[in-house]
This record gives sequence, C-alpha cells and structure tokens, in this order.
Amino acid sequence: MMKLPRNRPEKYHKTTKKVVVLAGDSITHGQIGENYTTLLSQRLDKEQFEFVNAGINAQLAWNLLQRVDRIINCEPDYVTIMIDTNDANAATSETEAESYVKRMDLPQMPDQTWYRNVLQEIVTRLQKRTSAKIALISIPPIGEDPDHFAFQLSSEYSKSIEDVASLTGVTYLPFHEKIIEILKDKPGNPTYLFEKANIGMIIAVLKRYILRRDWDSIGEAAGFQLHIDYLHLNTKAASMLTDLIEEFIKSA
Repeated sequence: MMKLPRNRPEKYHKTTKKVVVLAGDSITHGQIGENYTTLLSQRLDKEQFEFVNAGINAQLAWNLLQRVDRIINCEPDYVTIMIDTNDANAATSETEAESYVKRMDLPQMPDQTWYRNVLQEIVTRLQKRTSAKIALISIPPIGEDPDHFAFQLSSEYSKSIEDVASLTGVTYLPFHEKIIEILKDKPGNPTYLFEKANIGMIIAVLKRYILRRDWDSIGEAAGFQLHIDYLHLNTKAASMLTDLIEEFIKSA
C-alpha cells in the first residue's frame, strides 16, 4: 500500500506528449479508494498525454512543497493540486495534529493559516518556474454528515483553496461543492464514528488487499454514499473528480 506510484515524477522521462502532473496525497496516490488518476488516463488519449502521479499517502501541503521541484523538473503542461485532506484532518484535534507532526516530520503544528500560506507558495513556485496551466481542487468532505464538525472543517479548508486560486489567478475546481450537492439529497450513515476513522481505514484496506473486495462494496458496507471511509473515494466520487479534471484539461 505504501509503494510509490510507478509513474511518479522521479521516474518521468522527457516526451513530446503533453505532460499532466496530478499532485496530492493518498487520494491522488490511488492505493486507498478508487484511483482517479487511472480513470483520467483511460479517458484521455495516451498518444497525446503523459500522466505523472505526484500523490503520496498521508502527506500535507508542507510535504508537497518539499517535493515541488520534482514536479517542476517534469516541465508540465498541466498541474492539478488536491492537497488538503490531511491538513484538515490534522486540525480535528490536538492529538491528531501531534500525530501528523511526528509521522510527517512537520516543522510546526498544522493549522489553516499555515496551510493557506504553504499552498500559495506551491502555486507561486509553479507559476514562476513552469508555463503549466494550474488547477486547485477543493477536497472531498471529511465524512458525509454536514452537521459534523470535521465535515464543516473540510468546508473551511476548501474555502481557503478557492481563495488561493483567486489570489494567484489559477483555475479552481469545485469538487467539494459537487460532493455536497449529492449528499444534501442522500447523505451517508456510517456504521462507525469519526473517532474510529483510522481504524475504519485500516479495515477498509484489509478488506481490499486481503479479502479482495472492491472499494465500492467496502464503502457501501460501512454506510457511505461517496466514500470508502471518512476520507477516501468510491468509484462514483472518483468519476466526478475525473470529470472536473478532464474538462479543465480540454478547455485549457
């Protein structure tokens, strides 16, 4: 599960194709939940586009900033960035924040102001050193209960993404908002509490890689409509995200 993507920036070799770099965390990495990077590569012409997966499990915006030079070295034509889920999740409790600091070697306790500044720095560096068309993607909600504080926190962080996109003049893709529209009519009813989210994710991974169950049935059994756990996506949600990115690339 922790194996890095085969088509990661370090493995990229210069090509005459249009280069699409997809940057983010585990949702982009694609080993937990449905892999939207694979869905995108199946939709767009592989003779025209080269896809680079710059997603790494559990990372925050600060971690992505440390490896942004690898993205720049790919000389991308398009870059999409969806890096916020772990920043928002870290802000759900002091214990969670301390865990991220230790596990991800962060220089400070993560908070929304720091996240926003780091995201802006990522975009600024890409703008200065590449000619890529850039899109910032709002994150999926944490869980599927609009009244839950973690869900609301993910909405606040997504607003920061929109603000940074506006400030830097890059494209904003409203994935968070698309998910909310569906959940308004049909919210999920998880079988376990948010406080057990880490255990739920581990169980989902075991069901997938040990029992060989598909992600959609895993999410459905856990009571989710668009997730497979509180953070990661099922096929329907991943397809919605792919729609947004495909439209961005074609229109750009």
